[in-house]
Amino acid sequence: MSQSKNRRRVFITGGGAGIGATTGRMLADRGWQVALFDRDGVAVKRTAADIGEASALAYAGDVTDRLSFESALDDMVKRWGGIDDLVNNAGIWDHDPLLDLTLERWQKVLAVNLLAPIEISNAAVRRMQTGGAIVNVSSVLGQVSAPGRGPYCVSKSALISLTKMQAIEWAERGVRVNAIAPGYIMNATTLELAASGSFDPTAIYRRTPMGRMGSEDEVAEGISFLLSPDKAGYVTGHTLEVNGGWTAYGFL
Repeated sequence: MSQSKNRRRVFITGGGAGIGATTGRMLADRGWQVALFDRDGVAVKRTAADIGEASALAYAGDVTDRLSFESALDDMVKRWGGIDDLVNNAGIWDHDPLLDLTLERWQKVLAVNLLAPIEISNAAVRRMQTGGAIVNVSSVLGQVSAPGRGPYCVSKSALISLTKMQAIEWAERGVRVNAIAPGYIMNATTLELAASGSFDPTAIYRRTPMGRMGSEDEVAEGISFLLSPDKAGYVTGHTLEVNGGWTAYGFL
């Protein structure tokens, strides 16, 4: 399988469901070839099958397992002749007050949300040619903090700092690096957290100037923009907020 003329090739972690899958479908519809990587092998294969074998590859693996993602990247390069873009989307959370969190719980979240993007970005950039782009999926909680969400907030904040470092160091390689910071997005994960009592959706609506949660499509549109060399060719080191005005609003 080879790259079709002028088709960009993107590797998306957490591509089996949620924002990763939505982004993969959107990019494929716009001409990208998408390699989806997810620890849920069933979900990632299903998503790739929905997109179609001409445009999608599926890899089951863990972002904290270097052999797993290195093997996937090598196979992608072998099949499609290279990699142009990367979306570091995979992420986890662990909610509890700081005094109740063990170091092991911190390490688990940081391993997925921060250390994995470091290693996967390094591996991808070593395989990229000039003109590549990376989008790191952070969060509104990487810009502001919320009680009981320490590991998530800290890891997503550090991911924004990492984005700036990658952008300035890799500019000479012709690789752009940006982050996207979604606010509360209506999807299966959000519904699960709301059902568990982690937050009150009506309170989120009141706190958000636009009065609603965002959609996965709206986040995917932001990722698509940041990856596009035609639309965002001079954008690097930037964090795109997709949060309905959350961080702009300073009232209670």
